[in-house]
Amino acid sequence: MEWLEGALATLGGGTVLVGATTAVVRYLLDRHVNREMAVFKAEMATENAIVLERLKAEIAQQGRLDERRHEYAQVMRRYEGPLQHAVYDLQSRLYNVVSQGFIQTYYLKGDEHEKQYVVDNTAYVIAQYFAWSEIIRTEIHFIECSTSGNTKALTTLQNQIYSLWQTDAFRGPLRIWAGEQRAIGESMVEERGNRLTCIGYARFLELVETEEVALLNSLRSDVASACTDIVSCFPRLVAVQHALIDLLCFLDPDSLRFPADTRTYVGAVSDGS
Repeated sequence: MEWLEGALATLGGGTVLVGATTAVVRYLLDRHVNREMAVFKAEMATENAIVLERLKAEIAQQGRLDERRHEYAQVMRRYEGPLQHAVYDLQSRLYNVVSQGFIQTYYLKGDEHEKQYVVDNTAYVIAQYFAWSEIIRTEIHFIECSTSGNTKALTTLQNQIYSLWQTDAFRGPLRIWAGEQRAIGESMVEERGNRLTCIGYARFLELVETEEVALLNSLRSDVASACTDIVSCFPRLVAVQHALIDLLCFLDPDSLRFPADTRTYVGAVSDGS
């Protein structure tokens, strides 16, 4: 022990020992702190990367939604007007058939020309609606804008009309299957420039005359059959007319194209007597 005491005395004794111990402790603390800081930085970097990727995904998703909404708006701006006119023409014809004695006056009591017009033009306004409905349905389907409330509402209204035409809850000859409705609509569509449109009445008459499209002739035959017993068709026609008014109110809520007093729900039916 004497040699140790001598060494300590030579080196400064206890002061040196404490200093060495302090240095060791500081080294160990610094090492621990550095290791903890490295772990913390790594965790923060990981969390920041996750947050950044999530933010990028949200921005991209919002961008896609905005793009789809823009595309939807473009489609509706391009085709909404013609669809509204087709809806209005058909609901107006059904209103006149049910409430104004249109069939009784111009078919049952009309001359041959009037009878021909009643059948041909009524078949046309039905097919015309199917055409524009199919155009809108197809264009919106390709946009895949399923999150749009307007798209869902429009689709619901269209599906309601599809169902009313095909349901067996009503009797009479004017029952048209949903697949036939779409097929009739497709046969009435043509492309002009870079836009889809519905063929005109003259072209429709040519197709019927030449019997190029069997479903159009079948529709015309159904209309002719309905004219001979139109009262039996009233329940279906009333339901369809009401659904068309609902669709028109959705498409033109402020009555900008068609005044409110021209879109009347058909009420009590007339037997034409």
